[in-house]
Amino acid sequence: MDDDFEKWEFGCLKWCEFASQLGVKLISDASLDLSKFEWGFSEEYKQTPERLMDGREVAGYHLMIHEGKLSGGPYIPDECLALPGFHVAVEWALIAHSSYLPFNRIGHEERGEAQVSLRRALKEVGIGDGKWALESRLKVNEDAKPCRACGSVEHERKDCPIWPVGIGEALASNLDNRWRLLRSQELEGFPESDWGVPVFSEMDDQQKARFKKLLGH
Repeated sequence: MDDDFEKWEFGCLKWCEFASQLGVKLISDASLDLSKFEWGFSEEYKQTPERLMDGREVAGYHLMIHEGKLSGGPYIPDECLALPGFHVAVEWALIAHSSYLPFNRIGHEERGEAQVSLRRALKEVGIGDGKWALESRLKVNEDAKPCRACGSVEHERKDCPIWPVGIGEALASNLDNRWRLLRSQELEGFPESDWGVPVFSEMDDQQKARFKKLLGH
């Protein structure tokens, strides 16, 4: 991975290359016994502006450990999706300005709470189910003793298929806190939280219509 500090727009090919290379590096640096894992990670960014697609049919990236081998890249293969792990497809506009750096805890809770509010506001106008993939990790039922990595009450941390012990810790070990995102013109002018999450409830009617169009509605 190039040591030069660069910035890209979220979801573009260079961004997805950077994210996948960083993930591979963090897991490799952890010196894990990869034979213990069959795991995949994928993020697809739906409704990514055409100017950022770089000729791709799908914007996103993946990481995977299969048959003892670690790999990743700026695409999402079927073999990765077939593995247990973390897989999400999310509209680009919902997370573009808040996803400034992969695998970093800085601002995690603040961004998460703002995302929960955004999803619920959109549900009120008939978009989505009001849920966010990471919501369970913000508020957990302590009496049920859920997995502290993914929030599920169906397994304990040591058995987590989403963030297996070792992998989750490796990916959370990134100490780089430099802002790597260039802002995208499509999202300029919208009210947003301090961490770049759009605030739908504060948009005027024209902004709401424009934002919904970015989501494909």
